[in-house]
Amino acid sequence: MPQDTPDDPIPRLPPDGTGAAWPAPDAGVAVETGIFGRLVVPADPARAAEIQDLARQAAVWATRARGEGTLRAYRSAWTAYTAWCDRLGFAPLTGDAEIIGMYLVKAAERLTVPTLRVHLAAIATAHRLAGVPVDLKHPRIALVLDGLARGQADRPIRQAAPILLDSLPRLLAAQPDGPLGLRNRAMLLIGYGAALRRSELVALRVADVTRHPDRGVEVTVRRSKTDQRGRGDAVAIWAAADPDLCALRALDAWLTARRALRPEDPLFCGVLKNGAVTGKPLSDKAVARLVKESAVRAGLPEPARFSGHSLRAGLATAAAEEEAQLHDIMRQTRHKSTEVARRYLRSRDRWRNNVTEKLFRLRGDGGS
Repeated sequence: MPQDTPDDPIPRLPPDGTGAAWPAPDAGVAVETGIFGRLVVPADPARAAEIQDLARQAAVWATRARGEGTLRAYRSAWTAYTAWCDRLGFAPLTGDAEIIGMYLVKAAERLTVPTLRVHLAAIATAHRLAGVPVDLKHPRIALVLDGLARGQADRPIRQAAPILLDSLPRLLAAQPDGPLGLRNRAMLLIGYGAALRRSELVALRVADVTRHPDRGVEVTVRRSKTDQRGRGDAVAIWAAADPDLCALRALDAWLTARRALRPEDPLFCGVLKNGAVTGKPLSDKAVARLVKESAVRAGLPEPARFSGHSLRAGLATAAAEEEAQLHDIMRQTRHKSTEVARRYLRSRDRWRNNVTEKLFRLRGDGGS
């Protein structure tokens, strides 16, 4: 196990502001990766020019291969990993499976296994960009991760509370007057109707929504968690008979206040307290704040259970209650895996067409 000793060819390297290791004399070759900033590759300094040129090319393609949300998650994970390595005196870019396995064990004290997998992907990506081999199937990594998954199996699963159709009008009615309220109502209805992730909702541009006055709104999602290559997908939201629940009306009202002229402008942007529209794009955290604060103002029970994900989960759950078919729900949510999509149907789906209804409940209604 490599440690910070005088005999080590790669001494311990303090991280810079981004969590990346800066070079020390004779430590190796420093390369710019784009995603993780400057990394130090344990390599012969005589090959510095070759390695740095390849790293620059790889950085360009690697950045294009990931969405901005993924890049932020990777940077955060790499910062946490390099800080841990620095504290214990490990060089982070060695490909040592035992070091990575130990980090997973420590990080599991505060992170779930799905988040650990994101950290592992970030660590692997940094190694690959630096040209350092790393074997994610090594027992010190694979078996540790499997053991952690089994150990966390008994933990309660925290899921965002879905916003159902009986709660949605209350959230909409809780919005303030003026441009801010117009923006919030459009965000809630489009995020809900198109079953958008919060990153997808704030990434929408003016050109990504198409009005169909006789039908509703068509929303183009150009990049998503399951579409990192940006092939794009489109979903439709029917106009509602109730004007207060109509995504098309809400969109028109917001665009009138938004006064966006260019197709590339952010669809949803900042609004100041005085009602001035800034035109500046929102972060995905703005969606979470909107849902949580709206749940509080609307007086929904246990508002802390709601998050930005409650819009997407709510559409899937509400559709299941109306007995929509799983494949139709997946078309709207754009899920690729039926197993993942089923999780959004929540416990309510267990009550539909349940055999025990005929065995017990209906027997008391005059059944034989």
